[in-house]
Amino acid sequence: MLKSLLEAIDILESKDPLSKIREKVKGIKYEEKNFGEVTYLKAYYGNGGKKRVEILGRLGAIQMKDSKGLVSDADGAIVSLALILELINLKDKGITFDVDVSVVTNISLNAKLIPHKPFNFMIPLIDFNDALKEEVDPNADLILSIDSTKGNRLAKYDDFAITHVIKDGYILKLEDEVIDIYNRVTGHEVYMVPLTTGDLLPLDFNVYHISTLISPWLYTDSPVIGLATVSKQVVPGYVTGVLNMEMLEHTSRFCLEILKYVEKEGKIYNEEELKEIEEKLGKSNLIRVKRGST
Repeated sequence: MLKSLLEAIDILESKDPLSKIREKVKGIKYEEKNFGEVTYLKAYYGNGGKKRVEILGRLGAIQMKDSKGLVSDADGAIVSLALILELINLKDKGITFDVDVSVVTNISLNAKLIPHKPFNFMIPLIDFNDALKEEVDPNADLILSIDSTKGNRLAKYDDFAITHVIKDGYILKLEDEVIDIYNRVTGHEVYMVPLTTGDLLPLDFNVYHISTLISPWLYTDSPVIGLATVSKQVVPGYVTGVLNMEMLEHTSRFCLEILKYVEKEGKIYNEEELKEIEEKLGKSNLIRVKRGST
């Protein structure tokens, strides 16, 4: 995984990353969509697997205008690109997965800054909801949403942190086996992102969001797990020189191990718990704020 990670960073730091990516993904289904300065890339692995998992790299941009090098916000693009490169590398070695994978991220050299404390959010140079529509794979059975979340005062760890499952407006506990994967990959106890109700609301609600990590749930009926690249320091998304290689490798490897787990029909959350909640309380009121569904 480390080799693929280093290759992803090398590609994204180049003057023309898209041409290099196109060369690397020959042989698998791949498409690009341009929205002005924003280019979304979508790479697809597999053909008729048991399940479909989306690896979604969320970010405003990999670089900022006049910056030199990858910014902190680029983590989602780095991890998602590293994952597809690793899948291609394993396929070349004869190692394949009976699970379909869609990898989605954007490759942009500038982003919008919107008000947020302690530092402004970076979002793509298109309408935020349009970005989410483009990012969410409607055919995915599970979405792993990866987003740099260093500009906050709550999730302050020295490795990536994870959310519980977001499904149908409820926050549901991760299955213990998923936490076990996290423990094995990182070598330490699980680091959780402390979510509030505000985090599940659209960004146009004037409430605190730790990041836009789990916003994709607004456009899918499938479960979403947030993977937040964080730091002990409060770091703006638009600064350079803060890539944490160990954290990025752990995040990438966690995604790969989740694919193996899903291939073996492992459960992400307890479906009976959601059924119990809905039978006793009804559908979540947060369903009303959804902007789209499968």
